[in-house]
Amino acid sequence: MKRVLFFTLIISLSSLVCKGQEYPDIFYEEVESSREYVNGNVFQKDLLLYSKTFELSHPYYADKKHVKALRKETRKLYKEFAEIDDIKTFRCGLQALTSHLNDGHSQVASGLSQELIYPIYIMFDTKDSGYLLAVEDDYKEALGKRITMVNGNPISDLMARGQKLISGDNEIFKNSQLSQHLQLKDFWEMCGYDDDEIVLTFEDNTSVTIPACTGHGLVIEQLDMEFDSPTAVKEVPFCYAVSDSLSICYLQFNICYDSLNYPQLGQRFDDFVEGMMAEIEDNSIQTLVVDVRNNGGGNSGLCDLLLSYLADYDKMKNMGCKVRMSELLLKHQPNLSGVELNDGTKPDFGDVFDYWEIKRENPEEAASAHRINHDPDKIFKGNVIFISGRSTFSSAGLLLTLARDNNIGTIIGETSGHRPSHYGDVLSFNLPNTDTNATVSCRHFTRPNKNLNNETELVPDVVLNLSDYTMEKDPAWEWVIKHYTL
Repeated sequence: MKRVLFFTLIISLSSLVCKGQEYPDIFYEEVESSREYVNGNVFQKDLLLYSKTFELSHPYYADKKHVKALRKETRKLYKEFAEIDDIKTFRCGLQALTSHLNDGHSQVASGLSQELIYPIYIMFDTKDSGYLLAVEDDYKEALGKRITMVNGNPISDLMARGQKLISGDNEIFKNSQLSQHLQLKDFWEMCGYDDDEIVLTFEDNTSVTIPACTGHGLVIEQLDMEFDSPTAVKEVPFCYAVSDSLSICYLQFNICYDSLNYPQLGQRFDDFVEGMMAEIEDNSIQTLVVDVRNNGGGNSGLCDLLLSYLADYDKMKNMGCKVRMSELLLKHQPNLSGVELNDGTKPDFGDVFDYWEIKRENPEEAASAHRINHDPDKIFKGNVIFISGRSTFSSAGLLLTLARDNNIGTIIGETSGHRPSHYGDVLSFNLPNTDTNATVSCRHFTRPNKNLNNETELVPDVVLNLSDYTMEKDPAWEWVIKHYTL
């Protein structure tokens, strides 16, 4: 079950791009010399630069009919931006322009204030309801209730408005992110709810009025989401526990990064997995459970490494990968300058080429920097169970997709927020007139099973209702125990 790590309040909103990235300014002579740019205000100028960056860099806009639609929307926004005078409206306008791509990796840093908050956490379960999972102590009598109305409007109205301002591969992920965004009063205002309080009406016809506050000194009540099981969430990138009595190894895989990416994490995933697999073998463990419910992605090389211990990696069907060549791509990856494909051609700006067709002196250059297992004797021969959740995204979603399309194990849990065939590999950039940071995807990944390319979500083999947070036990773990205990 997804545990809500509530009120760190410096929350990782999807519209806040990753820290530590470089954001090169972008300049396009064609744009800057145009009449619209010269005569525009700072918001209009950066809108034109933003739109051009997507037109030139994102794989979706390699199609001219998509470019035509983008330019139409840009012209509409250009007129609207003539009347605005604040940065928040500008950035939300750009985000709304981007959200229709259904690309959770392309987004705009919101710059929304975290000064005033609503001390709530709403989990959306359907198109017309959500549950209050956490709230300030003064309103704890409402905890766990099903919300049907917000400020006199159906909750579906709030969801529809909020989703337009969030990047996500599908509706599931957008709702997951919306739950976090709604802690910020600024975001409510962008959704058209500009009161200083919110009124939540519940299924039992009761209601509660919650004012905006600073967040200092709050006492937060939340439903008990810590379970008496190995699946209780740990604040580490990855960890495992072996149960000899159950003959189960439980791997909690929370993020696809290790010390190879960030030295401060302290451990390489290679060493971790090798140690885990050795203990599995020493104890004759029959079942491996891989829990990625809280994994929002990172470096897909970690997923390749794990999969190489679960199946013959050299025979696996891999993801397809198309890359859009652009000026921005070369700023971030100068090694692609002058790249030559196997057929002898060289991609120009705007071209989309097959990443696997790059001519390489050493084929291993395309491989993960992590130590992939190629020894068939080290492949785990037991049962493999993956647990999916609504927050499973990006590289973690890719792990599930490859498992599904290569017939590796069984997937249980909730449908993930990841689109199996998706955009990714972000390029960051800065809009110089408003100092706005953003990211744009430069690759399109396609799942091995091309017949299912149009699927917007990956439905588990066994769908479990993990949304019932009033349960004292984790239904996913209970399912594993029921079906795989010796």
